[in-house]
Amino acid sequence: MSIDLGFRGVVGKLYPAARLQAGKPLTQAAAEIIINVRPKHVLIVTGFRVLPTMVQETDGPPGALILARTLMDLGAEVLLAIEEESYSILRSGLDEVGIKCRIVPLPVNVDLTNYSRSFFDEYAIDLLIFVEKAGSNDVGVYHNMLGVDVTRYHAKVEALLYEAQRRGCSVIAIGDGGNEVGFGLIRKAVELFVPRGRSCGCPCRRGIASSSKADLVIVSSASNIGCYAVSCAISILEGKPWPHNRDLEVRLLRAMIDAGAIDGMTGKGEMKVDGIPVEVTASIVDLLGHITKGSTGILKP
Repeated sequence: MSIDLGFRGVVGKLYPAARLQAGKPLTQAAAEIIINVRPKHVLIVTGFRVLPTMVQETDGPPGALILARTLMDLGAEVLLAIEEESYSILRSGLDEVGIKCRIVPLPVNVDLTNYSRSFFDEYAIDLLIFVEKAGSNDVGVYHNMLGVDVTRYHAKVEALLYEAQRRGCSVIAIGDGGNEVGFGLIRKAVELFVPRGRSCGCPCRRGIASSSKADLVIVSSASNIGCYAVSCAISILEGKPWPHNRDLEVRLLRAMIDAGAIDGMTGKGEMKVDGIPVEVTASIVDLLGHITKGSTGILKP
């Protein structure tokens, strides 16, 4: 998970900071939270729209879907949420993964405080997970990794995080650059090690580092891979088959691209995730599958 597959020079600096906060390997920490909570209702929120066309990137939705499948195998009811404009991209992967769950379309440029309260009341969410979800800095501005202000393209989902914490609901954030929701937990490391972490170059002048704090952050070279690793850890601890494989990885990415998703690094509809070719991510999936088969039933929480 911490191999710098995209050659960005970030994951090797942020992972140790998150590991220090967790006090144990990040995938173990995430899996233990999930298994101890035994959630009945989980909300997984994803969505990052990127240049040049400001549509959904390929990193985030595939990982969210594999994680959703894993949690559903534990008996949880899972809801997915993404920006209204990206709904069809996330929806395109449901059939590939073989799950049926509701996708909640989130409006952009709307205060979600009241919405979050009613949402938690209606669905009794007891675990909230953010996957590659754009997060704001301390003055409410959302940035991409280049320091460009992308606020008007993203839902203001920090309201969901604050409502979850108000109710004592565990919050896990999975990301790769420090500008995602929840990564305020390691904000000092983001400001120190991530380009534009402290100084974005846009008029806000406050950097791209997210200010909101999750209970646990998972740092990976790409957020999809972080999701796969957490899913793998859950399967190992639970002694269950891992619900992902190489063929599914390729099909899932193809479905997302056919629905309009683009690679976050190139801005094109290519079979890549953050510039990483699908052949490489599929090999990581092979590796995780091998680890799961060899470890199932051996490790215990």
